[in-house]
Amino acid sequence: MTDISFSRYRKNDIHGVSLYPATMIAPVQHIIMEKIFSEDNIGSVYDPYHGSGTALFEAAKLNEDCNIIGCDINPLANLMTYIKLKGVTKKIEDDIQLLYRFIDEAPSYDFEFPNINKWFKPDIIYSLKKIKWAIGKIPSKRNRSFFWIVFSNIVRRYSNTRSSTYKLHIRKIFDIDSLNDNVIRDFKSQVDKGYSKFNLKIKNVTLLKGDVLEMSKKIADRSIDLTITSPPYGDNKTTVPYGEFSSLALFWIDQKDLELEGWELENYSKIDRMSLGGRKRYDITEYGRGLLDPYLAQISSEKQRKVINFFADYFISLDDICRVTDKYIVMTLGNRTVDRVNINLTEITSKYLEHHSFKLINTLSRDIPIKRIPKIISSVDNQSVSSMNEEFVIIHSRL
Repeated sequence: MTDISFSRYRKNDIHGVSLYPATMIAPVQHIIMEKIFSEDNIGSVYDPYHGSGTALFEAAKLNEDCNIIGCDINPLANLMTYIKLKGVTKKIEDDIQLLYRFIDEAPSYDFEFPNINKWFKPDIIYSLKKIKWAIGKIPSKRNRSFFWIVFSNIVRRYSNTRSSTYKLHIRKIFDIDSLNDNVIRDFKSQVDKGYSKFNLKIKNVTLLKGDVLEMSKKIADRSIDLTITSPPYGDNKTTVPYGEFSSLALFWIDQKDLELEGWELENYSKIDRMSLGGRKRYDITEYGRGLLDPYLAQISSEKQRKVINFFADYFISLDDICRVTDKYIVMTLGNRTVDRVNINLTEITSKYLEHHSFKLINTLSRDIPIKRIPKIISSVDNQSVSSMNEEFVIIHSRL
């Protein structure tokens, strides 16, 4: 298991139906778990940062009787993962025809959210409102969930935000004016192409929506055979803004089909500020601080605070992963650059896990051939700074 490049992999499978930032590569996670499953009895799999559900779905394909547990603070990620694992119903084709009829019959009604007219043209709003109303009339929650995640793609595609970044950045006026309203046509096309891929129906699924540092308390010690995840590589405000990417869709989706705690729609960046490393927390254990000190010594004091803040949360998360995991930990990681200093998150994580009685079995690496984030993202002292162009997978087992 040395070649995990999969440079020709394109998301023509279920993972391409629901768009989400910086997802794990499905075949990489699959071959790693396939080997672990073949060598040991794996009855439960946990992803504390499940995102769009790539790892959990691939685990469920390997063993449909497996207990699948996931957690994410983003309600759009929660919805995507739910429908991947639960699948659409046998009446999906009937509901598709019903949906299309409802779209044609949709009445005019009032609907708005903050800055809706900034992010969408009037004709686009009109078409999106028809689809929103129609989806809400479908009785099956599972089928509605599938329609919502297709709808979320359409919302992003036909918004006035640039497609070249995950952040919300307004397009140029020319590009906005050139955006033709093919909303309903493209929505129907994606529904027709995608529904047959949602045929997995896993019974034993627990999806926790919320802050993993709190939600994981519901999971018993050493109750998980395999934890497999890809945590955020830094604070979301300066790396991948999962919440900001999701926010426009979340404003459009009917709240009855979202797991909401009440704060998520306060503004466009709220989810990112509430995510790992987004809040000020500076307490780090002596061992953890020892892993960071060589890097902190090379970073400005202002940037040090951001790094410490992220790792304070990150080490707490690792503590809990070690607490709940009985056999294996698999993590996909990237090494972030701060102040032109490359922070080796992979090595830091491996050492931290070994300190908690999980020995390193293997470290795999792959280039990231296709990225939404440019390879050169900023400059320090008039010199360019590269973004992450390589990712690593570390595999640990409990001693």
